[in-house]
Amino acid sequence: MANTALIVERRFESKFQSEGTGSAVHVYDGNGDEVLTYTAGVGWHEKESKAETQVHGALKAAYYDAFRAARQEINDGAVEMQGGFDARA
Repeated sequence: MANTALIVERRFESKFQSEGTGSAVHVYDGNGDEVLTYTAGVGWHEKESKAETQVHGALKAAYYDAFRAARQEINDGAVEMQGGFDARA
């Protein structure tokens, strides 16, 4: 059983699963990625789409690159003490 819905100008498809260990509703985005699931035991469970995973990966990489660069400056002694606080400790 499949349904489609237009939510905020985006197309989603839902499927009801009744076989197996229990029933569930699965919601897929326009790319076919499962983004939401409902089961009686857990309730709604949100999942990242592939596009969201790519954005989060890029943000994490940018953060860790900046962190590593700042840490390297501290370890090289390029950061001076301010107000008596030793950032190298």
